[in-house]
Amino acid sequence: MINASYNFNTPSFGGYKKVSISKLENYLKEGKNVKEIAALFNVSDGTIYNLMKNFNIKKPQTRNVDNVDNIMRNIVNQNLTLAQMIRITGLTKYAIVKWYKEHFAATPKILQKQEMLTLLQSDLTNKEIAQQLDICINTIKANRQKYKLGSQKRKRESLMNKILEKLHQGLNRFQIAEEIGVSYSTVNKYLRTQK
Repeated sequence: MINASYNFNTPSFGGYKKVSISKLENYLKEGKNVKEIAALFNVSDGTIYNLMKNFNIKKPQTRNVDNVDNIMRNIVNQNLTLAQMIRITGLTKYAIVKWYKEHFAATPKILQKQEMLTLLQSDLTNKEIAQQLDICINTIKANRQKYKLGSQKRKRESLMNKILEKLHQGLNRFQIAEEIGVSYSTVNKYLRTQK
Protein backbone atom coordinates (compact mmCIF):
# COMPACT_ATOMS: atom_id res chain seq x y z
CA MET A 1 0.00 0.00 0.00
CA ILE A 2 1.10 3.49 -0.82
CA ASN A 3 0.99 6.15 1.84
CA ALA A 4 -1.36 8.86 0.49
CA SER A 5 0.28 11.64 2.52
CA TYR A 6 3.67 11.14 0.83
CA ASN A 7 4.43 13.75 -1.87
CA PHE A 8 6.54 12.33 -4.69
CA ASN A 9 7.41 15.79 -6.11
CA THR A 10 9.03 17.30 -3.03
CA PRO A 11 12.27 19.02 -4.03
CA SER A 12 15.25 17.64 -2.14
CA PHE A 13 17.94 20.29 -2.48
CA GLY A 14 20.27 20.51 0.48
CA GLY A 15 21.06 24.09 -0.46
CA TYR A 16 17.54 25.24 0.47
CA LYS A 17 18.49 25.07 4.13
CA LYS A 18 21.61 27.20 3.61
CA VAL A 19 20.17 29.98 1.45
CA SER A 20 18.07 32.88 2.66
CA ILE A 21 15.70 33.97 -0.12
CA SER A 22 15.73 37.61 1.02
CA LYS A 23 19.55 37.64 0.97
CA LEU A 24 19.50 36.00 -2.46
CA GLU A 25 17.20 38.74 -3.79
CA ASN A 26 19.39 41.45 -2.22
CA TYR A 27 22.57 40.01 -3.75
CA LEU A 28 20.88 39.95 -7.17
CA LYS A 29 19.80 43.59 -6.76
CA GLU A 30 23.37 44.51 -5.85
CA GLY A 31 24.42 43.13 -9.23
CA LYS A 32 26.20 39.98 -8.09
CA ASN A 33 26.13 37.09 -10.54
CA VAL A 34 24.96 33.56 -9.74
CA LYS A 35 28.50 32.20 -9.38
CA GLU A 36 29.40 34.85 -6.78
CA ILE A 37 26.16 34.27 -4.86
CA ALA A 38 26.69 30.50 -4.86
CA ALA A 39 30.19 31.02 -3.42
CA LEU A 40 28.80 33.29 -0.68
CA PHE A 41 26.23 30.66 0.39
CA ASN A 42 28.68 27.78 -0.18
CA VAL A 43 26.30 25.96 -2.57
CA SER A 44 26.42 25.08 -6.25
CA ASP A 45 25.34 27.38 -9.09
CA GLY A 46 22.57 24.89 -9.89
CA THR A 47 21.11 25.31 -6.41
CA ILE A 48 20.87 29.07 -6.88
CA TYR A 49 19.28 28.64 -10.32
CA ASN A 50 16.77 26.13 -8.90
CA LEU A 51 15.87 28.47 -6.05
CA MET A 52 15.41 31.35 -8.47
CA LYS A 53 13.16 29.18 -10.63
CA ASN A 54 11.13 27.71 -7.75
CA PHE A 55 10.60 31.06 -6.01
CA ASN A 56 10.13 32.93 -9.29
CA ILE A 57 13.05 35.28 -8.65
CA LYS A 58 14.16 37.20 -11.71
CA LYS A 59 17.51 38.85 -12.24
CA PRO A 60 17.03 42.62 -12.33
CA GLN A 61 17.56 44.26 -15.72
CA THR A 62 20.82 46.18 -15.69
CA ARG A 63 20.65 47.78 -19.14
CA ASN A 64 17.82 49.61 -20.84
CA VAL A 65 17.22 49.79 -24.60
CA ASP A 66 18.78 53.25 -25.02
CA ASN A 67 21.92 52.08 -23.29
CA VAL A 68 22.17 49.04 -25.62
CA ASP A 69 21.73 51.33 -28.61
CA ASN A 70 24.53 53.66 -27.44
CA ILE A 71 26.88 50.78 -26.66
CA MET A 72 26.30 49.09 -30.01
CA ARG A 73 26.66 52.30 -32.05
CA ASN A 74 30.13 52.76 -30.52
CA ILE A 75 31.40 49.32 -31.58
CA VAL A 76 29.45 48.52 -34.76
CA ASN A 77 32.17 49.66 -37.21
CA GLN A 78 35.07 47.86 -35.50
CA ASN A 79 34.79 44.55 -37.45
CA LEU A 80 34.39 42.51 -34.27
CA THR A 81 33.12 38.95 -34.04
CA LEU A 82 30.02 38.22 -32.00
CA ALA A 83 32.14 36.72 -29.19
CA GLN A 84 34.32 39.84 -29.09
CA MET A 85 31.21 42.08 -28.95
CA ILE A 86 29.83 40.07 -26.04
CA ARG A 87 33.15 40.32 -24.17
CA ILE A 88 33.57 44.06 -24.78
CA THR A 89 30.00 45.22 -24.17
CA GLY A 90 28.89 42.78 -21.50
CA LEU A 91 25.64 42.34 -23.42
CA THR A 92 24.07 38.98 -24.11
CA LYS A 93 24.25 37.29 -27.50
CA TYR A 94 20.49 37.68 -27.80
CA ALA A 95 20.63 41.45 -27.20
CA ILE A 96 23.40 41.98 -29.79
CA VAL A 97 21.73 39.84 -32.47
CA LYS A 98 18.38 41.53 -31.82
CA TRP A 99 19.98 44.99 -32.18
CA TYR A 100 21.68 43.98 -35.44
CA LYS A 101 18.42 42.60 -36.86
CA GLU A 102 16.60 45.84 -35.97
CA HIS A 103 19.25 48.09 -37.54
CA PHE A 104 20.67 46.03 -40.42
CA ALA A 105 18.03 43.32 -41.04
CA ALA A 106 20.82 40.76 -40.59
CA THR A 107 22.91 39.17 -37.87
CA PRO A 108 26.58 40.09 -37.29
CA LYS A 109 27.62 36.72 -38.69
CA ILE A 110 25.74 37.30 -41.96
CA LEU A 111 27.17 40.80 -42.32
CA GLN A 112 30.71 39.54 -41.72
CA LYS A 113 30.21 36.77 -44.28
CA GLN A 114 28.96 39.28 -46.87
CA GLU A 115 32.00 41.46 -46.25
CA MET A 116 34.30 38.44 -46.51
CA LEU A 117 32.78 37.41 -49.86
CA THR A 118 33.24 40.94 -51.18
CA LEU A 119 36.90 40.91 -50.11
CA LEU A 120 37.42 37.44 -51.59
CA GLN A 121 36.48 38.83 -54.99
CA SER A 122 39.08 41.59 -54.67
CA ASP A 123 42.82 41.30 -55.34
CA LEU A 124 43.67 40.96 -51.65
CA THR A 125 45.57 37.92 -50.44
CA ASN A 126 44.11 35.47 -47.93
CA LYS A 127 46.41 36.84 -45.24
CA GLU A 128 45.35 40.46 -45.88
CA ILE A 129 41.66 39.54 -45.75
CA ALA A 130 42.14 37.54 -42.55
CA GLN A 131 43.93 40.47 -40.90
CA GLN A 132 41.31 42.97 -42.05
CA LEU A 133 38.41 40.88 -40.72
CA ASP A 134 40.36 39.62 -37.69
CA ILE A 135 39.57 35.97 -38.43
CA CYS A 136 41.63 32.84 -39.06
CA ILE A 137 43.32 32.51 -42.47
CA ASN A 138 42.00 28.93 -42.75
CA THR A 139 38.45 30.31 -42.67
CA ILE A 140 39.33 32.48 -45.67
CA LYS A 141 40.88 29.52 -47.53
CA ALA A 142 37.88 27.30 -46.84
CA ASN A 143 35.46 29.95 -48.09
CA ARG A 144 37.56 30.49 -51.23
CA GLN A 145 37.17 26.81 -52.02
CA LYS A 146 33.50 26.67 -51.01
CA TYR A 147 32.47 29.58 -53.25
CA LYS A 148 34.95 28.63 -56.00
CA LEU A 149 36.91 31.85 -55.76
CA GLY A 150 40.16 29.91 -56.09
CA SER A 151 43.49 31.56 -55.68
CA GLN A 152 45.00 30.34 -58.99
CA LYS A 153 42.26 31.89 -61.10
CA ARG A 154 42.39 35.08 -59.07
CA LYS A 155 46.18 35.30 -59.40
CA ARG A 156 46.05 34.71 -63.16
CA GLU A 157 43.40 37.39 -63.65
CA SER A 158 45.32 39.83 -61.47
CA LEU A 159 48.57 39.19 -63.35
CA MET A 160 46.80 39.52 -66.71
CA ASN A 161 45.33 42.87 -65.66
CA LYS A 162 48.77 44.13 -64.59
CA ILE A 163 50.34 43.01 -67.90
CA LEU A 164 47.62 44.67 -69.97
CA GLU A 165 47.88 47.86 -67.90
CA LYS A 166 51.64 48.06 -68.54
CA LEU A 167 51.11 47.26 -72.22
CA HIS A 168 48.67 50.17 -72.54
CA GLN A 169 51.28 52.42 -70.90
CA GLY A 170 53.49 51.66 -73.91
CA LEU A 171 56.04 49.33 -72.31
CA ASN A 172 57.50 46.43 -74.31
CA ARG A 173 57.37 42.83 -73.10
CA PHE A 174 60.86 42.87 -71.54
CA GLN A 175 60.06 46.05 -69.56
CA ILE A 176 56.69 44.62 -68.44
CA ALA A 177 58.39 41.43 -67.20
CA GLU A 178 60.99 43.44 -65.30
CA GLU A 179 58.48 45.81 -63.67
CA ILE A 180 55.98 43.12 -62.62
CA GLY A 181 58.67 40.69 -61.51
CA VAL A 182 57.90 37.75 -63.79
CA SER A 183 59.82 36.19 -66.66
CA TYR A 184 59.62 37.33 -70.28
CA SER A 185 58.12 33.97 -71.30
CA THR A 186 55.30 34.40 -68.75
CA VAL A 187 54.41 37.81 -70.19
CA ASN A 188 54.59 36.33 -73.69
CA LYS A 189 52.34 33.40 -72.72
CA TYR A 190 49.70 35.66 -71.18
CA LEU A 191 49.67 38.01 -74.17
CA ARG A 192 49.33 35.06 -76.59
CA THR A 193 46.29 33.76 -74.69
CA GLN A 194 44.78 37.25 -74.80
CA LYS A 195 44.72 37.40 -78.61
